[in-house]
Amino acid sequence: MRVPSAEVRAGGKGIDAARVAHSLNKRAPLLVLLGNLDRDQFCTLLHDEGIDFRYSTYQGNIRVATMYHEINSLVTTIVNEEGPTINQSEWDEYLAELQREIGPGEIVASMGSFPLGITEENLAELIHLVHKNGGLIFFDTAPHFLHWALRNGADIVSPNLDEAEAVIKDASEDLFLGESSNGLARSEAAALKLCTMGAKVAIVHAGALGSALAFAGKTYFVPQIDVVVASTVGAGDSLAAGFILKTEEQNSVATLDAIDWNLSLQYGSAAAAAACEKGRSGDVDTNRVEEIFRLIKDVSV
Repeated sequence: MRVPSAEVRAGGKGIDAARVAHSLNKRAPLLVLLGNLDRDQFCTLLHDEGIDFRYSTYQGNIRVATMYHEINSLVTTIVNEEGPTINQSEWDEYLAELQREIGPGEIVASMGSFPLGITEENLAELIHLVHKNGGLIFFDTAPHFLHWALRNGADIVSPNLDEAEAVIKDASEDLFLGESSNGLARSEAAALKLCTMGAKVAIVHAGALGSALAFAGKTYFVPQIDVVVASTVGAGDSLAAGFILKTEEQNSVATLDAIDWNLSLQYGSAAAAAACEKGRSGDVDTNRVEEIFRLIKDVSV
């Protein structure tokens, strides 16, 4: 295989979300777990982008994902390494760093899969730490981790439709087909079910159709508007960032009934659409986000 160009970037769902916040001139500190053998290069990449970040370390190398973008096509092939296995002391160090950073009234976003070695008890420790400090925790993660999160007090969850239905049916997550027929009704039903399984707020993404949100027995559906798509990689990460920023902007997250969740989802959807136009995960233009936000509000019900 020959490629016309290559780019090395610090990657990951949390990093994509931090990029969106940075682009929108909002503070959103990032906490990453880095291998001690190659952390310096990773830190340099984040510093060069101006990302506000902290880190803790584990023994080994950083997990790498390689993405192949096909020319004049929306097809992207992503090759993910399995990554390292971390031990309890390394996880404790990570939680200690998080303890130093978080404060009351904040939403902490746990983005992406957890490293090998992490157990349900470890994930419960993370949720307890956030709650002890007066915050809410948002999960965008693989179905088996989402199961654990729901059982241990996750506040907000944000899977796509395939992932949500896999959690609900306790089905395999090895092969997702992206089948979105009747996506609006399915995503609303899945969001409601995830709330009965433990989430306070559940968002379910139905691809190009839009996203559903459930809270307190009520559902909202925000359709996605048409944009010229360069790449959809990282769109969900951008949606999460916009959603969280708009939610924190409205009111204290301690009073969930005071939040306009539909508005938060509309803004998150605008951030996702703007990122799709850019074609690089997490990159958005502030003016374009606001423009799409106005358009989405006009077409939403």
